[in-house]
Amino acid sequence: MGQLKPDDGRGTKDTARRLGAALRPLSFAIGRSRDVTLALAAALLAVLLLAVGFNRAWPLTLDVGTQDDRFVAGFNAPQVLDGHPARWTTEAATIALPRPPLGTSVLAELRMSSGRPADQPDAHVTLDADGAPLGSFDVVRIVDGTRRYRALIAPSERLSWALRLDLQSTTFSLPNDTRLLGAVVDQVTLTPLASGPLVPSLWLLLWSAALGLLGYALPRIAGLRPAVALALALALALALAAGVAARPLEVLPFVQRIAALLALGCLGVGLARLLAPPAPERGDEMPARRPLAIRGDDLPIYMAALWWMAPLFQLFQNLDGVERVGPGIPTMWIGAALALALLALGGWYALRWRGLPGAEGRRRVGRVALALLALAAVANLAYMIWFAFGRQGPDFWILFKGARDWARGGSLYDLEAVRTNHFGKVFKVPPFYGMLFVPWVFQDGERILFFHRVLNCILLAATAIVWVRMWGLRVASAATAGMLVLLNFRPLTDTMAFGQIDLALLLALTLALWALRAERDILAGALIALGTLFKIYPVLLLAFLVAKRRWRGLAGFALGMLLLNGVAVAVIGWEMHRVYLTEVLPSIGGTTSWVENQTISAFITRLVDSPAQSEIFRNRALALLGLGISALAGLLGCVLALPPAPARATRFALQYGQFPLLMVLAVPAAWMHYETLLFLPFGALLLHERGRMLPLPRACALALSYALIAYGNQWSFYDGVVMGVLTVVGVSYKFYGMLLLGGVLAATLLAERAPSWADIAAFVPGGLRWGRAALPGPARPRAPRS
Repeated sequence: MGQLKPDDGRGTKDTARRLGAALRPLSFAIGRSRDVTLALAAALLAVLLLAVGFNRAWPLTLDVGTQDDRFVAGFNAPQVLDGHPARWTTEAATIALPRPPLGTSVLAELRMSSGRPADQPDAHVTLDADGAPLGSFDVVRIVDGTRRYRALIAPSERLSWALRLDLQSTTFSLPNDTRLLGAVVDQVTLTPLASGPLVPSLWLLLWSAALGLLGYALPRIAGLRPAVALALALALALALAAGVAARPLEVLPFVQRIAALLALGCLGVGLARLLAPPAPERGDEMPARRPLAIRGDDLPIYMAALWWMAPLFQLFQNLDGVERVGPGIPTMWIGAALALALLALGGWYALRWRGLPGAEGRRRVGRVALALLALAAVANLAYMIWFAFGRQGPDFWILFKGARDWARGGSLYDLEAVRTNHFGKVFKVPPFYGMLFVPWVFQDGERILFFHRVLNCILLAATAIVWVRMWGLRVASAATAGMLVLLNFRPLTDTMAFGQIDLALLLALTLALWALRAERDILAGALIALGTLFKIYPVLLLAFLVAKRRWRGLAGFALGMLLLNGVAVAVIGWEMHRVYLTEVLPSIGGTTSWVENQTISAFITRLVDSPAQSEIFRNRALALLGLGISALAGLLGCVLALPPAPARATRFALQYGQFPLLMVLAVPAAWMHYETLLFLPFGALLLHERGRMLPLPRACALALSYALIAYGNQWSFYDGVVMGVLTVVGVSYKFYGMLLLGGVLAATLLAERAPSWADIAAFVPGGLRWGRAALPGPARPRAPRS
C-alpha cells in the first residue's frame, strides 16, 4: 500500500477520470438523461393521478363536532347540541379546510344554531375567508334547532394546504360556566362552482410533482433499476390518489409530510453514499449496468445516516403545526455537532486531495466518518440513559407493588384485573420474576428503582463486552464502531425508563448464543429457561433448538426450568405457581390495537380499531387471522433455520437472530421496548457482511429498518390525536422496520443457501415420501462462507 500524496493539480485527466468513476453511482443526482426523463414522467403522472382523486373529493364536508385541532381552533370542547356533535365558538374561531380548486369560486355552507337561552340576544357572526371579509349575519333561533348559512368565496390562491374560515361572534356566559359562548357550529361544506374538471390548488400541484419526483429519486438513489423506481413512484401516487378520493380530509392535509419523508430518505442515502460510495458489482456486464454494492464494513454508516433523518422529520412536523412531538434538545445539539464535524471532514477531503482521492483515500474518509458517527451514537445513548433515569418507571411499580402485596400476606396477582384487561397496570409475569423483588419490597421504592436502572446499565455494558469477546473483535475496529452505532437504540433505554427486564433477557439470550457457538448446549438451554421465566415468549427459541437438532439444549431447558422454578417455589410457595398456571396464564392471551403494540396481530387490529385503545381486542375472526399469519412467519423462520451451518459461523447467528425477531413480531402483544432483543439480529448482520460486498438496495433496506426500530417510541411522531387513515398507518412504523429486518434476514440466508427439500426431509425422522420415492436423509453440509 503506497503512500498517499495530495494532488498537485497537474493530473487533470486523472482527476477527471476519478471524478467520473466516483460520480457514476450517483448518476441520477447529476442528471443522466434517462433518469431525468423518467423522473419528470413520474412527477407528471403523480400530478395527473392526484388531480383525478382531487376531482372526486368534492364537495367537502367537515363535521366540526368530531374534528380535532388540525381543522378547528378557537372553539370550545365538543358536545352534543340539538342532537348533533357540535362546538360553541369563542369570540374568534377558525375552521381550516383543504384549499379549493385553482381559479374556482366555492360556496361555503355552515350549519349553525343559536343554542342561546331566551334572555340572550342572537349571536352576531362576522365571516372571513383567508382574511377577506365575506359578510356578517345573525344566528337566529328556529324550531328545528339548526339553520344553513351560505357565502360565496371568490377564487384566491396561497401556498398553504388550508383555506381558513374565521368566525368572530358576540359571546355570553352561563352561570357557573366561565366559557365564552358565541354560536354553535355543527358542519361546514365547501362546494366548487365549476362545470368542468377541477384543477388542484397550486399547493397540491407542487407537492404532487414533488411526490412523483422524489418517489422516483429515492429508489434510484437506493440502487434500484429505473423501471422498478418508476413503478414504485406510480404505486405511491396511485395509493395517495385513491386516499384523496375516498378520504380527502384524512389525506389532503398531509401530502407534504409524505413528500418530506421521501426527501429525507434521499438526503440520508445520498449522505451515506458520499461518505461510503458504492461501486458496481463484479460481473460480465458493463460497469455502468452492473448493480451497485457497498462494502459490508460501511454498512453502519448507512444505518447511522438514516437514523439522523428521523429527528429532522420531527422538526418538519413542528413546522407543519404539530407541537407535541420533537427531538430532545441534547439530540439536536449532538446532531448539529455531528453535522459540523462531517462538514469539516468534507473540507479536509477537498483541501487534502484538491479533487477526489483514490480508493484507499475514500476508505480512509469513510473510517473517519464512521468514527464520528460512533461518537455521536455514544453521546446520544448517554443522553437517552440520563433521560431514562428521570422517568416514572410504571412497569417497575407494578412488579414492586405486586411483590410487596405478597410479602404482606396477600397475592402477587389481582385476578379480577387480569381477567378484565391484562394489558393494563396489572402483575401477570411468572412468580420467579416477582421473587427477585422480594428482598427489597420493604425498602424505599424510589431508591430501589434507581439501583434497578444502574443494574440495567451494567447489563447493557456486559452485553456489549460479551458481544466483543464472543466474536473476538478488536476495540479499535470498524466492527466495534458499528456495534457502538447499533447501541444508539431507543428500546434499550426505554426498558430502563419503564423498569422492565428486557436488558437482562438480552444478556441471557446473548450468552445462550455464545454457549451454542461453544457447543455447550445444556448451558444454552438453561439460559433460555431463565429468559422464559422473565417473559414467556423466549420459549420460541425451542423451535430453533429443534430445527438445529440441539437435543441437549432441550434437556438443558428442562433442567433449567426445574431448578429455577424449584428455587421460586421454595421462596414464593406453590400456591402462587398454581394460580399463575391455572388462572393467570389462561387469561393473558389476545391482542390489542394500542399504539405501543407493534406485532402482526396489532397491525391487523388497527385496521378496524383505534390505536388509542388499550383494551383487549374482541374481534375473534381478525384475532385468529393475526395468529395465523404469525404462525406462518414462525414456520418460515424454522425453515430458514434448517440448512446446516457451523456453530461458529455468522450464518448460524443469523438463523438464531430470526427468533428474537419472531418473539417481538409474531406474538399477539409486544411493546416497543421488547425490541431491545433486536440487537441480536442487527449485530449478526453487521458481522456477517464484514469483508463482503453487499447489494446497495439490501443495505438501504437494512439501514431503513434500523432507523425505524432504533429511533423513538410511541410518542415520537404521534401526539395522541388520531387524524385518520394516515395516523393509523403511520403509528405502525416500527412494525414496518421489523418486516424489513425480517426480509433482509431471509434474503441474506437464502443468498447463503436456500433451504432444500432434502433439508426438510432430513428434519423429519425417517424422511419424507414424495410419490414412491423417499427423499434422502441429512444433506452433506456445504463449506461455510463465514
